[in-house]
Amino acid sequence: MPLWGFLLSFVVAIMWAASPIMVGRGMALSKCTSNEINPIRSISFFLVTLALAYAHSGGSIPVVLSPKALLYISGNVLMGYLIGDVLYFIAIREIGISLAVPVSNAYPMLVVLTSWLMLGEPITLQIVLGIMIVISGLLLLRFGGVRSDSQNEERGLREIGLSKLMRGFLFAMGAGLSWAIGAPLTKLAMETSGLGPVYISFYRALALLIMSWTYRLILVKFRPGTIMPLRSIPFGGWAYFLGAAVIGLALGSILYATCISSMPVAVVTAITATSPFIAALFGHFVLKERLTRLQWTGVVLIICGSVTVSI
Repeated sequence: MPLWGFLLSFVVAIMWAASPIMVGRGMALSKCTSNEINPIRSISFFLVTLALAYAHSGGSIPVVLSPKALLYISGNVLMGYLIGDVLYFIAIREIGISLAVPVSNAYPMLVVLTSWLMLGEPITLQIVLGIMIVISGLLLLRFGGVRSDSQNEERGLREIGLSKLMRGFLFAMGAGLSWAIGAPLTKLAMETSGLGPVYISFYRALALLIMSWTYRLILVKFRPGTIMPLRSIPFGGWAYFLGAAVIGLALGSILYATCISSMPVAVVTAITATSPFIAALFGHFVLKERLTRLQWTGVVLIICGSVTVSI
């Protein structure tokens, strides 16, 4: 596997670590849900990829004529950006970030299976072992720390209740499964249409724009009480959502598609799923947050697992 693909996958992981932080800040400012976030972020996603596709093509963006390619693109957006993200948001609401994030972030193991079923990519012992090491490192990174609010968090877990806990776990696993199905569809769309990463990202952005705004218009018509008027969202919320889409969706999608065009989807996904590891290192070196020995062990495991799947 090419070294540039391995390094570029880590760049995507950095982008995907920064994007959720920006979305979280925007949600804290505006109290928005996915009914507002998806339509807003689809705007900058579409505009940026449109500009890049226009510049890349010299003013003549190729048209996708293959029904299969259009189906793959739509399926990828539906499973990845709409169903997957919505289930993820619900899981966080049901059981909190501390449980929803590690459960849903185990999806690289599922990508190994979906890539084998949908793309025929081989499942080797080396890839499975590397991905399991990465996931183990992520779990240590998440649960190996000393929480400053541990008493409040333990009290919150007791208050969740068994039924709500199981429901939240199902939503988190559903989010991971949706992402795992969506990932190979990107490569199928590229292979079927013959288009490169820039153009595929543009059509994914167009699909998200159409789907998210169509869904919002349906809610406006039939369930207006479930949405927040866009004009009531503060400027800071708009800025965070639009910026997160530029970093995570537009640029991240193009680079991710570039990686999977030359590398197995399962390998790229395992590397890009290390975004919590990137966020932890950022917190330690930039924000001066302390990591425990278990968390540093998790960092080492993530690095070792990423090297294992890449050689």
